[in-house]
Amino acid sequence: MKRSIICFICLGHALTLAVSANAQNNAQDSAFYSLAIQQAVAVYSKGMGEAANLYNGKEYIYSSHGVKGHPFFESDQPQKGTIEFNRTIYPEILFSYDLVQDKVFLVDKGMSFNIQLDNFRVQDFTMRGHHFVSLTADSSLQGLPGAGYYDLIYDGKLKVLVKRSKRVEAAFKAEDSVKYVQYDDYYVKKNNSYNKVEGKKSLFALFSDEKDRIKKYFRKNKLNYKKDPENAIMMTTDYYAQLKS
Repeated sequence: MKRSIICFICLGHALTLAVSANAQNNAQDSAFYSLAIQQAVAVYSKGMGEAANLYNGKEYIYSSHGVKGHPFFESDQPQKGTIEFNRTIYPEILFSYDLVQDKVFLVDKGMSFNIQLDNFRVQDFTMRGHHFVSLTADSSLQGLPGAGYYDLIYDGKLKVLVKRSKRVEAAFKAEDSVKYVQYDDYYVKKNNSYNKVEGKKSLFALFSDEKDRIKKYFRKNKLNYKKDPENAIMMTTDYYAQLKS
């Protein structure tokens, strides 16, 4: 559903309100029609504001019939967050992030449908304390699986990104239903390229020039890659950055 259709719907509602408010005075006066249009536009602009530019995209549709769980990031309910769209920041926007389709869509209670945002027009978004950045085909993607949204969990001289995704997988037992399973792939940006970290060994190999001190730091801080890989990667990356500062 394109923005023009949305605008006409909203404008139509506003126009109806304007006409109803003034029709009793002089329905035949041509000046009244012009005034009603102006009032309708004012009502629409006030209600939508700058956010009207954000509501631009096709209808978002998904079906999870028969699948256990949900395809969204952390919650099956829309969350309030901030979106940078076309280089404009929109705070307090209600939206969800579909990890299966890698799509962000807006939720508006006044509409009967959801709006899917164009990935190429979204620079980044923040929800539930996570900052997702959009990496496009024209970005430096060396070492990454491709364009899309990545959770930027560490941002300094080095960067740590997580590619979060969900897939529908069959259950091991026949009596169990199929379900959504989430996968988190970790990448550390070092020397202008992204390096996938798949375990403690690959993390140590990435920082091999400081391997002894990294191992000592790992033991001293009782980091456990298996139980909490995210924290282990972030803390180790930060320590390495300090060693090189």
